[in-house]
Formats: sequence, C-alpha cells, structure tokens
Amino acid sequence: MHAITDVFPTDFSLPAYDVVIPCHNRAHVVADAVASVLAQEHAPTRVIVVDDGSTDASAAAIHALADAQPGRVLAAILARNAGASNARNVGLALCRSPWVAFLDSDDVWLPGAAGALLSATLMRETDLVVGHFLRMEEDGVAQPAECGWDGGDLRAALASGGVIGPSWSIVRREAAAAVQGFDPSFHNCNDWDFYTRLAASGARFKRIEAAVAVYRTVAGARLMNDATVGRRNAERVLAHPYFQGG
Repeated sequence: MHAITDVFPTDFSLPAYDVVIPCHNRAHVVADAVASVLAQEHAPTRVIVVDDGSTDASAAAIHALADAQPGRVLAAILARNAGASNARNVGLALCRSPWVAFLDSDDVWLPGAAGALLSATLMRETDLVVGHFLRMEEDGVAQPAECGWDGGDLRAALASGGVIGPSWSIVRREAAAAVQGFDPSFHNCNDWDFYTRLAASGARFKRIEAAVAVYRTVAGARLMNDATVGRRNAERVLAHPYFQGG
C-alpha cells in the first residue's frame, strides 16, 4: 500500500465535491469527521451534516460546527430518526457539486483522501471511485489497509456482501440521483443495496490503491447488530436482478 502522495499527483485541477455526513447520537465524534474533511488540501465546496433525530447533543454540536464555518458547513436537523438512508438522501438533495462523498459521522478521512479519490476521476471515465480504509477498533490502533473489492469482477464482489463503504468512496452526484439515492426501507445493508443499484444502472466503478479513510468502531447503538433484520435485508439485496444477470 502506497502513501496517497506517492500514487496521485496534485498539480492539476480537481473537480468540486460536497460531503454528506449523516449523524445519529454521535455528538462525541461528529466534529472529528467534519474536521478531517475541512482539512483536505482539495477542500469540499460544502459539508452537509444531517442530524437524524438524535437524542443526545448531536444537533447542538452540528449547529456549533455550522456557526464556526458559515458557508462551508451546513446543518440539516431532522425532527425524528428515520435512518441513515433518509439522512443521506436529505444531504444529497442539498448538494450542488458534481461529486458527492458520504462520510459516516464516526469515521474520518485521511489527509489527501479527496485528492486521491478525485484524481482517479480524471484518469478514466468513471462514476464511483473506491479507496482502501484502515479499520480502528476502540483500542485506537489502526489495522492494515483493506478494501473488500479487488478491482476485478464487480458483480461477483457485490454478490459476496457489502464490500464498498460510503466513507472510503466518492460518487458522481448525477449517478446517485439517477438511482434515487439510498433506499430508506433498508436500515442496514443500505450501502450494499445502493452500490448494487448503481452497478445495475451501468455506473462505472474504479478502485484505487490508496487508503483514504479510517473506519472507526465507537460506542453507541448500531442497527447492524440486528442479525435477523440483517439477514432479511441481505436476501433482499441478493434478489436484485443484477445478480441474476439482469
């Protein structure tokens, strides 16, 4: 695994992008996610932080972030919890840049992440770029870089599970809008479903070797721990015609 600056040059103009950060009861970490994006050398046009009906101090934390960075950080506060898919869609509707990244509120981007992801969009026609991520458990130790998709057969990779994550990828806004964003009926497996529908629509995927994000496990309730719902949603994703060759 190479360092980001060893893989991609930074001396040409990169396209504009927005970042959507859905947040539910993550008041203790959401500022880290926002800071990691604002610190990018190729800065976003806007960071849109969507509070998904949190019951902790997340809304106040997000308002404070927006007040500290007027015009750069936008706070979208939802009255009730409707799930990450809905929160991402709210943010997507507010985006105006040609590229959109969906960073989870408990994850962070590594320095140079935006440049690495967007450099790949200049090298070939593509609608979604996928990087590597570093897994970090509560002990705070980053594991070796990984990516569930090896860059080969995308259909086979997606059939094996949710191998692409929002925090380490970036998507063309028009492509995301064309499949109507994330399906709110999925409260887990929602990203797996989203990338499956993107692939089925003909969206062009590109994988890069650079690690662009830290995937963190932090304290807090997680819907993905519901094994019964998870199995049901996995079956729904795998029933998509894309996996039947359609």
